Amino acid sequence: MNYVTAIYFLNLVLYAMYFFGRIGSEVAVGGLDYAVSGILSLLLIFAGYLNAKKGMIYRTVLWMFFVNVLLFICSGVFDQFGSNFNILSTGNSDSFLFSLALLVYNGYLFPLTVVLDGSGLALIAPVILSFILPSSGYMIGKKLYPNAH
Repeated sequence: MNYVTAIYFLNLVLYAMYFFGRIGSEVAVGGLDYAVSGILSLLLIFAGYLNAKKGMIYRTVLWMFFVNVLLFICSGVFDQFGSNFNILSTGNSDSFLFSLALLVYNGYLFPLTVVLDGSGLALIAPVILSFILPSSGYMIGKKLYPNAH
């Protein structure tokens, strides 16, 4: 069982339940939002640790990163070529659906994307963190259990 994949989807469900249950504006980010996001990020680190503890190869923690890279590339390609790829377009932004999928897929980072809104970092940060968080947990697990099988 790939713990990173399981925790990633669990994070998606947990943050959706939290987000739709909260009161207030979507763009109003408070301390509780950061705390929930931090806890869900720690779960991803723990999932990488569990993958290493069970003796899985490093590539198993990178599947969610590859999905994020694919969504990011599709967002850029559709944005770059614009009207040539208007099948999934909404209005004038052809990359809207891929950008939305990237942000929803990484919903646990919502407070960060609100803070970075208006810059390209709102799309780049989830891709980078989907690599860093599980990888750091995996490295910790490999240090503690070097001969895990």
